[in-house]
Amino acid sequence: MSNISNLGDAYNWSVAKIAEAFGLNRGTVRKRLLDANTPIAGTVKGNPVYSLKDVGPILFGVNEPGDPDELQNPNKMGPKDRKDWYQSENERIKLEESLKQLLPASEAHREMALLVKAISQVLDTWPDKLERDRGWRPEQIAEAQTVIDEMREVLAEEVATAEDGENVN
Repeated sequence: MSNISNLGDAYNWSVAKIAEAFGLNRGTVRKRLLDANTPIAGTVKGNPVYSLKDVGPILFGVNEPGDPDELQNPNKMGPKDRKDWYQSENERIKLEESLKQLLPASEAHREMALLVKAISQVLDTWPDKLERDRGWRPEQIAEAQTVIDEMREVLAEEVATAEDGENVN
């Protein structure tokens, strides 16, 4: 073994030593280190040495997390990982329900119905109030009623779309 003056240097290895220790070709090790832009920890006898904590993930494919959708796709997991993933998702859902961050669909539909009902009541009475309190003429009221009818149609379409599960934002 080489002479180590600093204990931290024990974990700084040259390309040759890394290749020998892991049974890899020196060219392969050098290429992977260069491709990953691995920082040089120092030099020994004019040759660069690399920290093992930087080298390990590069040589053995433990990269930074990529696309989260790929990492969390249960169809691409082994049976144990898939089971663990589904259990964790069930626990997450239970937690979100207990924190009132997640509602059952029936409760959300009921709340949406109450909201639409309140808006509809205001829209229904608005033309009468404009005529009585503001003195609007019949042609103005008819124009306002046209806009209100359009708004009600949009509301009805949005509610129907949400109930079908297509309007997920």
